[in-house]
Amino acid sequence: MQYGLCTKEELLSFSRVFLPSFYTVVFLVGLVGNVLLFIVLIMYIRKKKKMTELYLLNLVVSDFFFLLTLPFWALYISQWVTWDILCPVLNAMYTLNFYSGIFFVSCMSLDMYLQIVHASSPHGSMTQRNSILVLLVVWVFSILLSIPDGLFTSTRQIHNKTIMCAHDYGQKHLIWKVVFRVIQNILGFLFPFLFMVFCYSRIACVLTMSQLPGSRRALCLVFTLVGVFFVLWSPYNIVLILHSLQDVGVIRSCESSRQLDYAMQITESLSFVHCCLNPLLYAFVKKRFRLYLWKIPQAIFRRSAFFDLQPSETSQSCSRYTAEIEMLSITNA
Repeated sequence: MQYGLCTKEELLSFSRVFLPSFYTVVFLVGLVGNVLLFIVLIMYIRKKKKMTELYLLNLVVSDFFFLLTLPFWALYISQWVTWDILCPVLNAMYTLNFYSGIFFVSCMSLDMYLQIVHASSPHGSMTQRNSILVLLVVWVFSILLSIPDGLFTSTRQIHNKTIMCAHDYGQKHLIWKVVFRVIQNILGFLFPFLFMVFCYSRIACVLTMSQLPGSRRALCLVFTLVGVFFVLWSPYNIVLILHSLQDVGVIRSCESSRQLDYAMQITESLSFVHCCLNPLLYAFVKKRFRLYLWKIPQAIFRRSAFFDLQPSETSQSCSRYTAEIEMLSITNA
């Protein structure tokens, strides 16, 4: 193909400067937020034992392992580390945490939908056993989806000096590259996005009809969750589709190939920001999580017990209005 003869020295120079710097910032910011949220959740779940927080804990674990790959990617791109075994391992870990993170966000959307929209129904919430089963299915399914990335990834040299980590399906198996990208578009974006739109639109209807104060701000949070997911992931998935068109020969020009590679690096990096925003959007936006967060330094300096809750805070209720109040707790300063 014509784009295969392109020289992309400028692209390589750009990636060596932009990607390590960006990955470092995302790693540091995301690590702080997720470690703090992990500490809060470990203590919080012991008190409340709510499945929403268990989904959030697994999301934190997924984001944490994803963040751990970024320093290695930065070193790899900078050519400071060029271990052959590192290439497939990093790609498999990236795909594993890519899928699991998005699936856990979908699980939290479903849990919130059941609590608010179907609170009075016998199916208004999943049992702890079913929720744990869902968690296991998500992890196993994500592992299965990550296996091809580990198998079809290898290092290759360009101009006898630059070592790149890239997918290598071979000309005979190029169709599998397109198939896996289509699967990533569908399972990693389209289905989760449509599912979130359905769940949060129903939640928005309930909040609109609610007479509780602060429903407008809660609606803003609902729209923010859907909007942030779309803004962070849709550009990357559009570029993936265009890359698939390039692989099947629809897009052939050399300049288009260069532009697509630039777009892939920028949009993929943009999607990494979700690791930094998830703790804010799904936890620290709520007053109770912020209070628990402030108790961490208090416990350290005063050597007191973590998160001493009053009995009223640990009581549970399955009513719709309790779930709505939980959602509306973001309005309290």
